[in-house]
Order: sequence, then C-alpha cells, then structure tokens
Amino acid sequence: MDYQISEDTIRRNLHLMPRQERPTSGYKFLHGINVILRVLIVILLLLLIFRIQRADVEGSKNITDKQIMTWLGEDKKAYNSLYAMYKFNVRKAQLNPSIEETHVSLRLPWRVKIKVRELPAAGMVETDGGHYVFNKLGMLISTQQVDHYGVLISGVTPANTVLYQKLTFKEGEMEDQILALIQALDDNLLEPEEAVWLGDEAGWQLHFGSTWANLGTVITPEKIQQLAALYTEVKDRAGIIHLEYYESGDEIVRFEQGLPVTQ
Repeated sequence: MDYQISEDTIRRNLHLMPRQERPTSGYKFLHGINVILRVLIVILLLLLIFRIQRADVEGSKNITDKQIMTWLGEDKKAYNSLYAMYKFNVRKAQLNPSIEETHVSLRLPWRVKIKVRELPAAGMVETDGGHYVFNKLGMLISTQQVDHYGVLISGVTPANTVLYQKLTFKEGEMEDQILALIQALDDNLLEPEEAVWLGDEAGWQLHFGSTWANLGTVITPEKIQQLAALYTEVKDRAGIIHLEYYESGDEIVRFEQGLPVTQ
C-alpha cells in the first residue's frame, strides 16, 4: 500500500515552519537578539583566549625582551595574538624604528613567538664616559660595548644618550655628518679602524692601520670615492692621504710618508 505523507508533516519533522505561516515581528526580533548574543560570545572568547600572556622573543641582541614587549603594548590591540599576527605578518607594521622586521607566530592561543630582526649597529662612539652604539638611523641601541659595532667614532661628545632615541652631540649637528660619513664608507667598502674628529679646523681623520686619511670638515661622496681608489695603492704603507681640500675632478692628491708622533 502506498502511503502519502503530507507536506506539513514533512515540514514538522524537519522542524520547519508550516508553509502557510509567516514569522512574526516578535520572532524576528528574538532571532536577531540570539544572533547578536552568539556573535558577542564568540568575540569575547576570542578576546579572552587569544590574549597574549606569554611571549618568547627571538633574534634580539642589543634590545631587551622587556623593551620589545613594551613596544608591543603601545598598541593595546596588539596584545591579542590574532591581531598581532595580522598587524606584523600581513600589514608588515613596524614595531619600532630600531627593528627592521617583526614576525609573530602562535604556539598557543595565549602564547606567541615574536621573532625580530634588528637594524644592525652602524657605529660606536667611544668616550671616557663609556660606549654608545647606534644604528644607521642614528638611534642609540646600546650603552655597552658590543662585538660588532661598525665604525668606531671618537673625538665627539654625546649629548642625548637616551636608549632608542636619536643620539645627538654637543658639537652641533654632528649626528648627520657621522651618518653621512658611515654611509659613504659603506658604499665604497671601506672599513677604517677608527674615525676621529680633530675639531672644527682639521675635521675628520680615518685610521686604516698604519695608513691614515685626513678628510677635513666637509664629507662628500666624491671625496670618499677618491679615498677608496687611492687606498688600494698605498694601504699598509705608513703615511697620510690628504683629502682636506679635495674637489671632484682633482687629479693630484698628496700622500705624506710617515705618521705624526703622538704623545
């Protein structure tokens, strides 16, 4: 015998509303409240479960883990591990000017790994009072001597020595001149043992072992390029390359045999 089941019976078994009935405004309102509450519960769980309670920092050499966490907390939303991953991995946001790259990965919803790559040290100022290591932006990244510090700078006196701020000097706008000198040396693959500021009259003197170079007070890319070309000819010879008054196009540069006697 064939049995025919009515459409209303099928809809009741499937927990569907009978065809002829339409949802009332009250039903729609309650349904909307239910959806909103579910969304709020999900958001709350995401905020609570994915709130960073522990971070394992890798790649930090001159900057402390505590400082990295302080920078992370400057954006309160970044304490959520999912948002932190989006901010630093997708948007490639900058954690701090001293950090070149930041990558965040989950170990647990509330525990993350923060891998950073610092901007390398570009130079270190050495004074009687200590050592001040800075990066290519001129930002002070350490007040302790480190193994790899770039160009050793002496003869200048630091003024602002607050960590992770721009290093300034009592000699005026010396920071810009130092950064320009370091950049020009790097572009020409020159690595002096020391760059000494001799004062407003004599300017800069570079030491390459027994070969020195007097640059004067004005640093230009052309002057450093000329130094790079001459140094290959006279390196390991005791003497001074005089570039104080060098101008682009000059064909003659004096090399003074022997080094001055120092006390």
